[in-house]
Amino acid sequence: MLLYMCGDIMFYEIIDELSKELGFKYTYLSKDWILMLEKGDKRRYIVGNKFDINGHAIGLTMDDKYAFYDLLHSLNLPVCQHNIFYPETNKFDYANGCNTKESMLECFNKYNQDVVIKPNEGSLGNGVYHITNKDDLIKYSDKLFVNNFSISMMPFYHIVNEYRVILLDNEVKLVFKKIKPVVVGDGKSSLKELLVRFNKYYFEEEEVPDMILKDGEVYEYDFHYNLSKGSIASLDIDEETKEKVVSLAKEVTEKANIRFASVDIILCEDGKMLVLEANSGVTINKVIHFIPNGYEIAKDVYKEAVIKMFNE
Repeated sequence: MLLYMCGDIMFYEIIDELSKELGFKYTYLSKDWILMLEKGDKRRYIVGNKFDINGHAIGLTMDDKYAFYDLLHSLNLPVCQHNIFYPETNKFDYANGCNTKESMLECFNKYNQDVVIKPNEGSLGNGVYHITNKDDLIKYSDKLFVNNFSISMMPFYHIVNEYRVILLDNEVKLVFKKIKPVVVGDGKSSLKELLVRFNKYYFEEEEVPDMILKDGEVYEYDFHYNLSKGSIASLDIDEETKEKVVSLAKEVTEKANIRFASVDIILCEDGKMLVLEANSGVTINKVIHFIPNGYEIAKDVYKEAVIKMFNE
């Protein structure tokens, strides 16, 4: 029931509990993709963890990486640079100048041949590639164009930490940092054992290379900070950094007129703090494994969102 949408049964359980507490009934539609909530003569919807709160236009903007970058850039907010590209078969006027391999190579060279490319409307870190040579740029962009209308290219940022802030009507509901899957060998434990210790929820069923790291050897399983790729969540953030992260996230939601979202912010090695993206679908299912009272926190966030939906 809704497993593919939320990753596990947690979201379903929360909605079921909230229906009893708040007095609404719910129905799954469109192969469980749409969740219709009914209370009295009001109907509200949740689609892919996108609640009936944000305006439709800003929701679509958040789902489009280049569009969201362009919006924040126009608002003079510090944001990771994105460049949009289309396949060569796209001959519409809006694609002029960004629908050729030459235009992609020009951007690639502008960023010193060290970039990340990804689907412009992707999620969960799927189809994200770190590219450092021309051949891979052509190979993986062609691969992405098979199933994507457009792709985004951005410079590769050297990240110290990535943070996520969940906000509802400009009130912060949860702040955590993501720690990517990096382990250090002890000369005895297998890589599998080390990774399971790091994140058992992801690596217990994941296939990894059969190897034993040398004592002190560092192994980075993935450069992604996505929890869906093996990273973990932590509340251990120093107060000064947390204050800066929260301040920037609130500035984003205020200026962009976003009501309910998670905002991802990176701290770079050069000290810059930049907005990476915002997510119109607010998912908390993987976070609950790593923070105290995670289920209750997720339930409280979703409960407030549902109440606001019905009060409007």
